[in-house]
Amino acid sequence: MNYGSDWPSTHITLLNRVRVPTDSEAWREFVKIYGPLIYNYCRKFRLNDCDSEDVCQEVFRQISTSLNSFEYNQKLGRFRSWLGTVTYHEICHFFKKNQRFKNQSGANGLQEFIYEQPGEIDAMWSDDFCSHIYTIALENIRPDFDEKTWRAFELTWIKDQPPKVAASELSTDITWIYKAKFLVQKKLKEEIQRLSFDSVVFQR
Repeated sequence: MNYGSDWPSTHITLLNRVRVPTDSEAWREFVKIYGPLIYNYCRKFRLNDCDSEDVCQEVFRQISTSLNSFEYNQKLGRFRSWLGTVTYHEICHFFKKNQRFKNQSGANGLQEFIYEQPGEIDAMWSDDFCSHIYTIALENIRPDFDEKTWRAFELTWIKDQPPKVAASELSTDITWIYKAKFLVQKKLKEEIQRLSFDSVVFQR
């Protein structure tokens, strides 16, 4: 899978909603989308369940405060990089303030490693972010399509089978396969934009 750099462009509807203090529904959706991403990222740095939850809470506290003054500008950087930087700083802060890690075998090396991996350029964070948003987008749009249309998309896009093979399996013509794939791709693109604002997404 290749990550395209030009598509999709910025889409900030949810981000703008989250900045409205009275829109609690938007904030709940924001936490639901990004909470698992931040938590799993913390776990990759050997934080246990409780510590990962604590870091997540602190990240969202920082985000809640920062969003009041956050202005999206694609030229200054992507939203995913901003979120990655906040997360990275909180992980570093966690290790600095928790003395118990200094006595654990290998902890010093781990701390040195994360201090050298800022979220803005961390390939692991970038890959996790894009993969996470893609997975959620697929789950969200699945109910919008009937079984046959989704199967056509699944065969030609996810499994990368030739349209001719998909048409044969679904007992339909190639033109319908292309149309079905296009409809799902279009919806997928829109949902990814809604979820991630400026995420880099793979395309074929």
